[in-house]
Amino acid sequence: MSDRASTTPLSTISSIKPLEINCEVSESSVDNKPVAVDTISIKQTAEDIPILKKKPPASPNSFLSELTKLLQLKKEQMQHNARFKEKQCNIEERKINLLEKEADIRMEALQVEVEHKCLHFRVDLLRQCP
Repeated sequence: MSDRASTTPLSTISSIKPLEINCEVSESSVDNKPVAVDTISIKQTAEDIPILKKKPPASPNSFLSELTKLLQLKKEQMQHNARFKEKQCNIEERKINLLEKEADIRMEALQVEVEHKCLHFRVDLLRQCP
């Protein structure tokens, strides 16, 4: 066998129907003797062979219509990308707002803690006074 790949198109290979093989085995008991086999008949008609048709060369009009379709797809893709980027920016804005709120809450918590420590300090001072 050669190492070259087959040049038969895959669509042709997959559309070829398998051969019909009729085998009949004569009745015999198991005695390890050769079994008689009737003649094999192979049936394949010309109808089973697919007909390959070459695609006509593309006309300028079909090329332009394909180009128009591609341009429309590109335009839609750019619109999707713009919407995606807009949504992504909105998400980033929300993240920043949440981080700012978190920072404000932490500052308030620190202020409360400082005030609490100041009150404890005053209480300790008042307890020390006679």
